[in-house]
Amino acid sequence: MQILHGVEAPQCEGLVIEVHLDMMDAPAAFLNRLIACGFENDPFLDFYPPGFHFHYTGRTRSLPESVHVALPPINELIADVMKDARNSGVKMYAECELVRDIRHFSGSAPGSAPSVNLSALDGLAVSQCDKDQLPKADLHVEFKAGTVPAEVRVQLLSRNFYWVRTPASDRFPSEEIATVQTSSFQDAQLIYERLIADPLPACTGIHLEQKLSMVRSSSDTPVPPVMQLAWK
Repeated sequence: MQILHGVEAPQCEGLVIEVHLDMMDAPAAFLNRLIACGFENDPFLDFYPPGFHFHYTGRTRSLPESVHVALPPINELIADVMKDARNSGVKMYAECELVRDIRHFSGSAPGSAPSVNLSALDGLAVSQCDKDQLPKADLHVEFKAGTVPAEVRVQLLSRNFYWVRTPASDRFPSEEIATVQTSSFQDAQLIYERLIADPLPACTGIHLEQKLSMVRSSSDTPVPPVMQLAWK
């Protein structure tokens, strides 16, 4: 895979396809093979579900009309990684995602405003699907670590978003990311459209990603829950 970490590629160069590998534990030899395949370490300070200690990501780009050509070798790579994981006794899951849209915001907090504006969440209810339901989309709501208003955190958690935290790097500050996986792309898109129309206080960015595949090395490997949208 062509790694794009640290590369500011113009949008016209195509859609980003990501492969995320999340492992509970893994020997050094297995991790070294991932690096040889083009993956890079993607550490987290906090992760959900708990118990996952190793995270690797690979990214490439494809023109929209060529995505169907790019996917077969990516799926073959994921299958090879999963086979290696099973042979090595590694509990992990792999996600392949197509980044559909990203918006960035100033992240300004409401300051002296008497209340936090949460109107984008009005009437929104997100309930958990059956455990066998596969996700079709991810929605990531980003904040600089330590800047999330308490009301925002409470409201997102009450709508079944889960929380992860990344370390600071030479390009990005430490971030807190509220994430929800949905059972349909349309559900994630509806939430995304509301949140970009009326961004939450302190929000610095929102990512909408279409889930192309999600596989586990074993049936007892935990994965994040999948949600469905409802309106109160």
